[in-house]
Parts: sequence; C-alpha cells; structure tokens
Amino acid sequence: MASQEKSDILYSEYFTIIQKVINRMAQNSFLIKAWLVTIVAAIFVLTFSILNILIFGVLLIISIIFWTLDSYYLKIERLYRHLYNSKVEEFNNDQKRKGMVLFDMNFKPYVNQEKKVPRIMISKSEALFYMPIIGALAAFFIASIVIIL
Repeated sequence: MASQEKSDILYSEYFTIIQKVINRMAQNSFLIKAWLVTIVAAIFVLTFSILNILIFGVLLIISIIFWTLDSYYLKIERLYRHLYNSKVEEFNNDQKRKGMVLFDMNFKPYVNQEKKVPRIMISKSEALFYMPIIGALAAFFIASIVIIL
C-alpha cells in the first residue's frame, strides 16, 4: 500500500508540474498583452501632439512582434495541454499506466495536432485583441504620412 501511495504522489506531482507550465504560458500571454497596451498608451500620451511616421511605424512593428510572441506562447500552452490530457488518459488506463514515463515534458509528439503560429494569430482570441490596436496604429501611421505630404 505504501508503494501505491508513493506512486500516486509522484503522479500527482507530475501533473502539477505540467499544470504549472500551462499556467506560466498563460501568464506570459497575459503579460505580453499588458505590456503592449502600456507601451502603446505611454507613447501615445507622450507624443500625442506630434504626428510622427517613425513613432507609429515603430509601434506598429512592436505590436506585430508582441502579437507573434503571444501567439507562440499560446501554441506552447496548447501543446502542454495536449501533453497533460494524454498523460491523464494514460494514468486512467491501467494498461498504459505501467508503461507511462513520469516527468516526461516532451510535447513534440503533439506538434502536428496543433496549429502553426500564423494560424493562431488569426484566431478569435488573438485577432480580437490585436487587430484594433494594429488598425488604430495603421490609421495613425497613414494619417501622419498624409499630413506630412
């Protein structure tokens, strides 16, 4: 009985580790969004009276970089969710549990089951956040070009 309890504790710790990685990826995604909003808002406030092509161009590039990075973290989070679900399924199947490798964090077998980063970028959860920001920056960028000309 003691060895069964010990193995259940090991399984529990393993699942906790995977859940912590998933939570960290979600936290990274949230922080990227928060940083982007902070940067864009700060630069808008500091340069509101100056319509400068360079400022809006840089903000546009920064926004696209943050969008790509956020989508990458979302992809990694989803891959770890696949890993977690697979390991829970193995744990619940007595036949598979015997061959289950504990503390395996390799999500590579699930890469083909998940979308590529550009596809994730146009998903609802990403596009509905980033498209208004990119659209506003693009509009200001175009307006600053028109005003200069």
